[in-house]
Amino acid sequence: MISRSKQSGFTAIELLVTLFIAAAFLTTGYQLYSVIIQDSGQTRAQSRASNVAYDYIRRYATSATNPCVATTPLNNVDITVDGLSSAKATVAFTCPYTTSPTVSKIDVTITYNTPQQTMKYSTYVNK
Repeated sequence: MISRSKQSGFTAIELLVTLFIAAAFLTTGYQLYSVIIQDSGQTRAQSRASNVAYDYIRRYATSATNPCVATTPLNNVDITVDGLSSAKATVAFTCPYTTSPTVSKIDVTITYNTPQQTMKYSTYVNK
């Protein structure tokens, strides 16, 4: 009579499958981490550009004239912003309503980074 004993533990196939699944989880985790880091950097840059654009709107809102005069006080002027490369600012006044010459529209455009991204804010001022 042949006596068989049952061994406990993993077989070689089970061990290989387990290692493959663990490697897949590690790879997926690293890819997710990379995406989160990249997206947070882009969000931080957008936030900085947005703050600069809003600051320019507040500064130039007091410069609006009555009657409205279409001008471009800043046109692709290089600016220095921490965390942004190749940053440029454009501020333009337009007169959107011919029937109401006291209303001015202020457009502020900030371009930054490579590849170039744009942040644009506008507001209306009634003097």
